[in-house]
Amino acid sequence: MINIWLINQYSYPPGKSNWRRHFDLFKNFPKEDYNIDVICGSFVHDRKEEILNKGEKYRLINSEGIKYHILSGILYKSKIVRMLSMIQFFFKVLFFSKKLKDKPDIIYASSPHPFNGLAGMYLARKYKCPFILEIRDLWPETWVAMGATTKKSILYKVFAYIEKVLYKNADKIITLTANKDYYISVGVDEKKVEIVSNGVDLEKYDSLLKEESPIKLLENKFNILYTGAHGTANCLDNILEVAKLIKNNDIVFNFIGEGEKKEELIKKSEEYNLKNVRFYPPINKNLIPNTLKNGDVMIVVAKNTPLYKYGISFNKIFEYFASSKPIIFSGNVANDMVKDANAGISVDAENVEKIKEAVISLYSMSKDQREVLGKNGRKYVEGNYDTKVLSKKIEKIILNLLEDKNV
Repeated sequence: MINIWLINQYSYPPGKSNWRRHFDLFKNFPKEDYNIDVICGSFVHDRKEEILNKGEKYRLINSEGIKYHILSGILYKSKIVRMLSMIQFFFKVLFFSKKLKDKPDIIYASSPHPFNGLAGMYLARKYKCPFILEIRDLWPETWVAMGATTKKSILYKVFAYIEKVLYKNADKIITLTANKDYYISVGVDEKKVEIVSNGVDLEKYDSLLKEESPIKLLENKFNILYTGAHGTANCLDNILEVAKLIKNNDIVFNFIGEGEKKEELIKKSEEYNLKNVRFYPPINKNLIPNTLKNGDVMIVVAKNTPLYKYGISFNKIFEYFASSKPIIFSGNVANDMVKDANAGISVDAENVEKIKEAVISLYSMSKDQREVLGKNGRKYVEGNYDTKVLSKKIEKIILNLLEDKNV
């Protein structure tokens, strides 16, 4: 039996959050061969909800053989308090780990924040076992790219130092993006880095198509859908500008989700007096498949940032592929999957005029032509990004590492 400790403050049990990467990957591991303990926090970041009851310090939830150890933490709204919650989680993991009965054969720590990695590094040293570091966001480079800080700031320098320490001490680094260039540029041995993208559980996705969506799209319209966060990085203001330019009211842009920019987007839509834009509240992830089924085209706009020269792994793109619908993708990235799959139309990042042309082009196509593009995307995700395929990659990395370390 191989004991895996997975450390991530935001890796919640299924049903508690829309973030499912680790559950979808590790649930496919043979249960007779693996014992998986996930240590996570209690405050659900994407839903701003608390899992534990008032006064409750800890809860164990078993989901399909994966044990989730949920540790109480600080409820936060501000970035400063969120930072404190990360540091608190680091110390809580160290103290709680003493209570786990099955000692680890391997420790798998996942970002986004580096304190998950620091806890993993410390415990791997303590228990003398291999340490896998999964990087989901390039902190602090992401902050610089999004304009949140500069490379001269103390915050950047502290996190850059932590990053180097983690890279040096990890036995393996798993990145979600398209290539290893960033890690090579900061001195990491290429052989230490493995690529395991996000993906989609196609079996579950297809089983959820029967779940009726609460989103009622306008009938007899050409519905373009965006689902997910409404934040700065999502560039949804570009889509509003496209809606403003398109005079055809048969084309409707539908925004489903929540985020700090949503109120601003609604206000701008009202100022523009847009009749072809509709906003909806966020929905449970289980309702996404049926919602996408009722749309005509999906859309993603990636921020124009040098960060994406290392690639992207947006969850929504894989869901869009699974929907068998054509996709409009706007972005300058290392891995343009929409283009590679011939699953829609790709244009430059944040280029409103080109996005508009892509919308008109897909609208002007026959339904059969759009279906061909959609089926291309589905075939592409089946062969490359089904979580069953990705699970086997992760398991192979773990087994090879244990063999190399003679564990």
